[in-house]
Amino acid sequence: MVDFSMLSDYIISIRRRIHKCPELSGQEFQTQRLIRDELEKMGIPHRTLHETDVLAEITGLQTSPAELTGSRPNTVEFRDYETGNHAKTVLLRADMDALPLTEKSDSSYTSQFPGVMHACGHDSHTAMLLGAARLLQDSRDLFSGTVRLMFQPAEETGKETRTLIDHGMLDRVDTVFALHVEPDLPSGNICILPGPCMAGVDDFSIRLTSPGGHGATPHLGSDTLLAGAHLAINLQQIISREIDPQKPAVLTIGVFQAGTKVNLLAQEAVLSGNIRFFDKELSDYFKESLTRYSAHTASMFRCSFEVTYTPSLLPTVNDAACCGTAKRAALTVWGKDNLVERPASMTSEDFSRYLEAVPGVMVFLGTSDGTRKTSWPLHHECFDLDESALLNGSRLYAAYALEWLNEHVV
Repeated sequence: MVDFSMLSDYIISIRRRIHKCPELSGQEFQTQRLIRDELEKMGIPHRTLHETDVLAEITGLQTSPAELTGSRPNTVEFRDYETGNHAKTVLLRADMDALPLTEKSDSSYTSQFPGVMHACGHDSHTAMLLGAARLLQDSRDLFSGTVRLMFQPAEETGKETRTLIDHGMLDRVDTVFALHVEPDLPSGNICILPGPCMAGVDDFSIRLTSPGGHGATPHLGSDTLLAGAHLAINLQQIISREIDPQKPAVLTIGVFQAGTKVNLLAQEAVLSGNIRFFDKELSDYFKESLTRYSAHTASMFRCSFEVTYTPSLLPTVNDAACCGTAKRAALTVWGKDNLVERPASMTSEDFSRYLEAVPGVMVFLGTSDGTRKTSWPLHHECFDLDESALLNGSRLYAAYALEWLNEHVV
């Protein structure tokens, strides 16, 4: 019988240890060591695919019909998929990187690293997946097949997932599952959205150049700062006048750099931002329209222009059947229907790359107890959460794996 009180204490303690020592994308070496130490204590085999990730596997002890023709699964080392039949495999994913923010908190577990903070809940995701590892390791006689645990670095940059996939992270994986804490949902609630649940995102940068000139004789030069100001306004008309209003999209210019001296016309202006959307066909349209608007605005102000457009992430699209599995798993955890509905989010997730390759689902776990402390939005310097919600997050990780494997016995 699982002592859920002890498991909850374990999850919270792991979360606080990680929260106190946050690490930026690609620098998660201490977090990686903590995870590996905990997995070793549990007797769970694990390895690193590329730099700061951790990939673990838990093999069920039940024998499936597909395994009767082969040897018994090795419960110490990684299973060899190159020969013979293989049982089904579920991958559970948690991200582990922090953000470049200075935390504002008086809690006992406040970040000890100025300028770095777990403001997106990745410390909680990692802690919950370690909690799920405990549950699954103790439940191996309840399933056949394999559960992979991916502790993924660099979610905030989106630069590592393709490398991990290339290194075999999703080889022979049949379904993937992840969850994300949500401060806009009350603790105990869960949101599972079939279809698009988070937006795709493309990045862009527009560089305007000109010979410049003196502020006293503007007619003899050209002003890229003024051109950039008009362009920043004009670009918003792509959304308001060229995109079907029933297709949500948003364009953000987050950086505008121009000028070197108060009495000089700027010789260079750089506008950088991103575009978010649910219809992936809009990506090509945005690239064309950004170039078109930049060309006409630059021409009007006697400037030259250069557009760099970088497709980044497709929308995160949940598989309908996997959503059904997740809902049934949620009922085994809560014992009642705690499902709530909310609109899809315009934020983005590199879990979308998992879902491009393998059917799966990302769900949202409510973590607000109604106080101001747990209601700050994600990526805020005051972000915190109701830690009592984390136990059921761990249980849901494990329940999805068990539910799916038992539904798909081969």
